[in-house]
Amino acid sequence: MTSDERPGHDEELAGSEDGTAPTLDLGVQSTVELRLAETAAPAAKPRRRRRWIWWVVLAVVAIILITGVILVETVGRTFATNLVRDEIASSLNLETTAGVAVDLGSGSLIVQALTGGLDVVTIDVDSFEVNGLESSVSVVATGVPIMTSQPVGTLSMDVSIAGSEVSKLATTLSGTGLDSIELEGSAIRVSTVFKLLFFEIPVALDLVPVAAGDAVAFEPESVILGDQQISVADLRENPLVSGLAGSLLSSQEFCVASSLPTALTIDSVEVANDNLVIQLSADGIALDDAAWQQYGTCPAP
Repeated sequence: MTSDERPGHDEELAGSEDGTAPTLDLGVQSTVELRLAETAAPAAKPRRRRRWIWWVVLAVVAIILITGVILVETVGRTFATNLVRDEIASSLNLETTAGVAVDLGSGSLIVQALTGGLDVVTIDVDSFEVNGLESSVSVVATGVPIMTSQPVGTLSMDVSIAGSEVSKLATTLSGTGLDSIELEGSAIRVSTVFKLLFFEIPVALDLVPVAAGDAVAFEPESVILGDQQISVADLRENPLVSGLAGSLLSSQEFCVASSLPTALTIDSVEVANDNLVIQLSADGIALDDAAWQQYGTCPAP
């Protein structure tokens, strides 16, 4: 087909013949449509959960709580120790708290306080004078309430008098002059010499300490004449010997009432480890009971 035969050719060129610019018929042009492939938007990165921050916060809180508990425990234990030390010094009429050791036990003071009291309290006093004799004191109390108006579960006290101090009881242990006093086994052995005409008879007497109300009594147990040991009962049945040694065989007492609070009761007395030990107790008595500040009296020597 020639250019003359192509439809629309003449019309397309007509404009050029008139001297005007040729025009393009858009109605017959094919439309080209371009489409860009849709691309997916990049996925947002998930936020990292900062859980470690909470662990740090919890750790800091735990450290603060632990520090607070330790501080309260330390301050509370120091305060309670000083309070107990002052109270025992007041009850025993001590001039100073020096030489007074207090042990509140190894358990947590806070936990024990929350339960209403302390399990065990131990007190040791290095120097305590009991009716003129130097001694040491050991106190063990259990079930000690926080409220002083409540009774203590148990309270025991041991007053230990060294053998060297016991020798000061020469006039108390016997109604006659003594040459020596020593602790022998479970007894106190006193020795003297009896003079009969031109003869001197050495005599040793074993005394057993026993509790006697607010005093310590020394009961004769046996007599040693030379190398022979004779029971006190047999000697008392002999008129000659009993008349000679009557004052030696009589029981003597050592009063301690003026040195100890009336709240304490003497339970027993014994000779142990070269000490004369007076064992006392005050079970079920409140710490603020007036009996802790009251004392008995002893007869004048």
